[in-house]
Amino acid sequence: MKTVLEKLDALIGGVVAVLIACALVLATLGILSRYALSGFNLDWTGEVVVFIIIWAILLSLPRIERRSAHVRVDFLFNKMGNSGRLVSLSLAVAIGLCISALFVWSGWLVVSEAILWDERTPSTLRVPLWIYYLALSTGFALNTIFLIERVFALLRRDVSTHHESLSD
Repeated sequence: MKTVLEKLDALIGGVVAVLIACALVLATLGILSRYALSGFNLDWTGEVVVFIIIWAILLSLPRIERRSAHVRVDFLFNKMGNSGRLVSLSLAVAIGLCISALFVWSGWLVVSEAILWDERTPSTLRVPLWIYYLALSTGFALNTIFLIERVFALLRRDVSTHHESLSD
């Protein structure tokens, strides 16, 4: 199972890298079309770049979770004993699962409304907004997968997935 999650993590990383590269190319193209190619109307580049960046950010979230690279008050955490750390990590995972479930559910509600009302962007592309909104549910659904991996690690008391060890 761990190799599947490692491959998923690597796939997400590759997708994020491609998205960032596409955003850079499109932003550059948008600037060129505005100043160098004034007759060439690309009114959609700005909104597509925003869509891409939002997707890249929300897809990066599960990778940060998997590496336990998010912000935490290390000063307090490092002062705790093994049992305090285990309780702290368990509470953090439980809260993370609740928040992830909330964002998957609420994100899906927004996506379904956007599909129902056929909401689109105002540019000439008329991109359906559900594509943009789906990033929230997708990012947090993937985050949930990596949080569940962390639950199993905590149950085994294998904290190698955390950047601090409980074996001080």
